[in-house]
Amino acid sequence: MRCYLFSTSSSITAILAVAFLGHSALVAGGESNAAIDVGVYYESLCPDSIRWIKQQLLPQYDVLKDYIRVTFVPYGKASHWQDPITQKWRFACQHGEAECNGNKAQACGIHAIQNGETADKVQQHTVALVGCAMTSQFPPSSLSQCAKNVGLSEQIQEKMNECIKSSLSDDLLVAYGEKTKELAARLSFVPTITINGEIQTKALNNFFKLICDKLAEGAKPSRCSTA
Repeated sequence: MRCYLFSTSSSITAILAVAFLGHSALVAGGESNAAIDVGVYYESLCPDSIRWIKQQLLPQYDVLKDYIRVTFVPYGKASHWQDPITQKWRFACQHGEAECNGNKAQACGIHAIQNGETADKVQQHTVALVGCAMTSQFPPSSLSQCAKNVGLSEQIQEKMNECIKSSLSDDLLVAYGEKTKELAARLSFVPTITINGEIQTKALNNFFKLICDKLAEGAKPSRCSTA
């Protein structure tokens, strides 16, 4: 068993603070204060993660976007540690190095949008970018093209690409690893979906109905009547 050395450096603390400010950056245009928090703990090359995003989230997103706040956590069953000599972060991912690179690339895309987009567009563009990547032929190498396809500004694309090439991508992935460790129950399946902070296995196959059931009567999209 490998011993993982988790840094308590100020840089990681800062990354954590920026990445997870209570979902405050992930606000859709007409979203109410009673919106449901949806956490998606996934991996960029995990077939079940791809299936869930493709079959459960994307088809329903336009109907639910004003009722949910989505937070993507691209880490899953990965692990991280610091090299004792170089102090650089090292990662091991369930589906190999390509998945680690894909997780880091998506982390950079999310970060660039959060720090470069107006609040009313952050969630829409984040879901679009992650959705494009996860439904592409090879998610780890699709971010740059997806950023263009979903209409991200050149400035945000530049920030994303700079991040991917820098140590910031490592720091972001470490932050997502720490976020994953905070789950109330140890992550045992990928993807893991949380609703208002609680793991919900029903969301894996009945996401739309679960959200509809959580919404108060009179505050649901009309399609919930057929869910």
